[in-house]
Amino acid sequence: MPRLHFPKISLRFYGSLLVVALIFLALDTGSFLLRHGLPDTPRRRTLGRRWLGFMARLTVGYLGRVGILDCNLQALKPLQHEKGLILVANHPSRLDSLILASALPGMVCVTKASIWERPTLGSTLRTAGYPRHDTLLRLLGPATTSLHEGCQLLLFPEGTRSRAGEAPSAFQAGFAAIAQRTRAAVQPILIETTSPYLSQGWPFYKQPPLPMRYSVSLPPRFSAPARDEASGRALVGAVERIFQTTTR
Repeated sequence: MPRLHFPKISLRFYGSLLVVALIFLALDTGSFLLRHGLPDTPRRRTLGRRWLGFMARLTVGYLGRVGILDCNLQALKPLQHEKGLILVANHPSRLDSLILASALPGMVCVTKASIWERPTLGSTLRTAGYPRHDTLLRLLGPATTSLHEGCQLLLFPEGTRSRAGEAPSAFQAGFAAIAQRTRAAVQPILIETTSPYLSQGWPFYKQPPLPMRYSVSLPPRFSAPARDEASGRALVGAVERIFQTTTR
């Protein structure tokens, strides 16, 4: 009997990869229509975020119904209608931004240039107004625009995904500089998962133990730091200590 269970799980997992690919194709198609039907304005970016958020909810909901993903996102409900907030999260998986976007319709995520420039998913992120991260200097303007438009700005200050079972890497200071410039509050988001799937070094086609369980919690929020170097460093250190302590 145990031997019969593994192929059934594999069929469900790999079938789900195909369904998600089709969902992402529809996502890119809708974004293409928005991008070519409307000028690049706050209205188009808002519609792009709503479309992306809807498809993220569809994806996460489908994966939950078929037993692939088990997400507890209740802690995010108080944030759903807040505007102009900087979100700082740890980064255990490539699924992180998708899962958060499914619960936070006004969120934009600072995205690596290599992803932002892709002709498929990257074009959807550009339509939704996701800021591109080249250098901090070039990021400040788009990040400020996103916050002024009422978005929640998500950053992963590790700069890359962590490896399963390892503590977060040292945090980069970009989120503190943005908070100093925009006077926006900083809300840490702690992502916890039992799954190594799509962590650093895990390919998308390799099946993990199922279901993949994710939960989020909200550590204390920080006010925008004063506009001096010492205050910025203090904020980075305080946020970093929260994640290092809670992910051990």
